[in-house]
Formats: sequence, C-alpha cells, structure tokens
Amino acid sequence: MVQSSIIVPESTTNVPSNKRRADNLDLDTSATSEEIKRPRLIDQDETGKKRNKRLFGTLLGTLSKFKDETEKDSEINKNRQAINNKLQEKLEQERKELQEKLKARKEEKMRLAEQKIQEEQRLLEEKKELSKILQNEKLAYFLKTTTQPTLYYLPQKLTDEMVETIELQKKEALTARIQFEERGEKSEGKRKHDDCSEEEDDPIQDDSEQYATNKKEEE
Repeated sequence: MVQSSIIVPESTTNVPSNKRRADNLDLDTSATSEEIKRPRLIDQDETGKKRNKRLFGTLLGTLSKFKDETEKDSEINKNRQAINNKLQEKLEQERKELQEKLKARKEEKMRLAEQKIQEEQRLLEEKKELSKILQNEKLAYFLKTTTQPTLYYLPQKLTDEMVETIELQKKEALTARIQFEERGEKSEGKRKHDDCSEEEDDPIQDDSEQYATNKKEEE
C-alpha cells in the first residue's frame, strides 16, 4: 500500500475556528463593555434625578417662602392701610368739628360785636332818658304854658289848682326816676349773667392743638 504524499496544512483547517473564536471574543468584549457602561449610565441618571429633585425641592421651598413673605407683607400692608384709613377718618371728623367750632366762635364774635353796639346804643338812650328825667324833676316845680314853644314859670302866689298841678308833675317825675332805676338794675343783672357765661373755658384752642398733633403723627 502506497502512502499519500499530500499533506493538508493544519492552518487551512483551523482558520474558520480561529475566526469564530476571535468573533466570539469581540462579542464578549463588546458585551462586557456595554455591561460596564450601562451601570454608569444608570448611576448618572439616578444622580441627575436626585439632583433635579433637590433643585426642584429647593425651588419649591423658595417659592413657598416667597409666598409666605408676600402674604405676610400683604397682611401688614392691609393692617397699615386700615390704621391709616381710621386715622384719616378721625382727622377728618376732628377737622369738621374744629371748623364747626370755629364757625360758631366767629358767629359768637359777631353776636358780641352786635351786642356791644346795641349796648352802646342803649347806654346812649339811657343817658338821654336820665338827662330828661333830671330836667323834668327840676321843671316839675314850675308851671308851663300850653303854647309852643313851651315856657316855664312860677307865680309868686299859687292857686290850689296850680299847687295840685305842681304836685302831680313832681309825682310823675319821681315815678319816672324810679322806673328808670329799676330798668337799670335789671339790665345790670343781665349783663353780669352774660359776662359769667362768656368767662367759661373755650375748648377750641385745645381742639386745634390736638388736630395739629394728630396730623403730625400721620405724616
């Protein structure tokens, strides 16, 4: 039996096997690399989520704090505005009251001025009346003519009728004097009563000072 001289190289038969091993090695390496990268990506995603969650929580906290502060400031402003409104109402009321009192005081001054004029006129009339009474008291001892202008005379010898006339004139003069004095006493009593009423304290000055103080506090 003749032996064959053909030799089949081993490399020829082993090439596909080596290639498969290389391919398998590449696949294993790729799979291993992907397995290594995937946890890192997962870790990065988890870290990012946690960071975003923290940032979101911080943002919500900031917004909540800002909201609370805004509401607090708004409440303070409302209270301040309410206080200012009440103060304005009080000042307006005091201003109206002060104006009314000033108006009343002005009217009172006008009344007193008119009263003074009337008093001066009354005194002048009283002076004239007193002068006439004094003159009539002196003339009561004389007789007078019935013609104009009136003339006064006194005869040396008086008749009963003349005496009666003179006595009547003296009585009338005395009555006029008594009535004049009584009116004077009544007028004097009334004047004293009015003076006492006018001497009472006037609150207008105090109200003016209080109004000015409140206005200054508001500013």
